[in-house]
Amino acid sequence: MNSSNNSDNTNKKKSPDWLRFIEVGLGAIAIILTIVSLTYPGITTKTIIRLDSIVLLIIGIERIAIGITLPLAGKSYRLFNIGLGPLIIALAIVLISIPLYHPVSPIALGALALLFNGFSRIMQGIRGKEIPGWSKGILIGVGTMNIAVSALAITVPNFGDSQLARSISITLLITGIQMITSAIGIKKKYNKPNASMI
Repeated sequence: MNSSNNSDNTNKKKSPDWLRFIEVGLGAIAIILTIVSLTYPGITTKTIIRLDSIVLLIIGIERIAIGITLPLAGKSYRLFNIGLGPLIIALAIVLISIPLYHPVSPIALGALALLFNGFSRIMQGIRGKEIPGWSKGILIGVGTMNIAVSALAITVPNFGDSQLARSISITLLITGIQMITSAIGIKKKYNKPNASMI
């Protein structure tokens, strides 16, 4: 009986460890790419969009990992999270491949991916069982920012491609930071029961 319980505890612990590694690694890559897109001298809007597309691809992978790995609240929410991940990835791939001046605006596609990411993070903040309260607040705040910037990019296209692309970059930079803080929050949450058993 004890050996079975120990085995279950070990399996539960492995998933968060694996996910923390993914979130920290992908979050760090997202941060580096967005910093390059914001600070590199003479960078073109097209290059900023390409870098943002790669970051969105990373975020889509992270969303799928969240949906598969963590003990989330309900099967429907897991499917919702896993479903939005491939949508973000698909939009990112289209965004990477189409030219800047295309009948379908690359900025609008990036904004749509940002919108999906925002919904996913707000839902995780509200219903996720695996994260502490302070981390939930960050998730909801970052998700709201994703939706707000997405709405700006979709509804005010005359704001300018360069400015909108940089606004998306800033939002993705904050999202990358949030991915790392979430990994820290998951670690603290899972370490508490283990600490109390010692």
